[in-house]
Amino acid sequence: MKRMKKRMLALAAVLVLAVSMLTGCGGDPVADDFEKFLNTDMVDVNANYDKIKEESAKWGDLETNEEIKDSINNGIMPNIDDSLDKLSKIKPETDEVKAIKEKYVKVMEAYKEGYTKMLEACDTNDEQTVTEATEKIDEGIKLLDDYNNALESLAKEKDMKIEY
Repeated sequence: MKRMKKRMLALAAVLVLAVSMLTGCGGDPVADDFEKFLNTDMVDVNANYDKIKEESAKWGDLETNEEIKDSINNGIMPNIDDSLDKLSKIKPETDEVKAIKEKYVKVMEAYKEGYTKMLEACDTNDEQTVTEATEKIDEGIKLLDDYNNALESLAKEKDMKIEY
């Protein structure tokens, strides 16, 4: 569990999501779709991620499996589920933004699988299950990096700037 706590803290440090974007573009459908995606569509999803980070930051103070399970069940999973629901309703118009959205969906799916596995580990006290859960959450972290890189790449391609 200590390793998991460290990884969750690393996850909090890795999170870099766009809050606002400055553009000098006009009439570019991809740029317009991208700006809408970041500044409108993803606002609530990003807020959920902040809640996940805040909840995971508490793990350093948790001492029992029951406390961890409560954190997952009442703090982390509801935000993951809500994010997946909100993401299912976001309908980008361009292929470029659709691809970026799908990267974020994969992040949330990996987290969901990892935290579900962590709940199982809390019940079984099986170290192998903890390892599997941690590996899946680590996959989510890698996918988050891929998502952020895709944001940066599209912003650069469209001569846009993402402000964090």
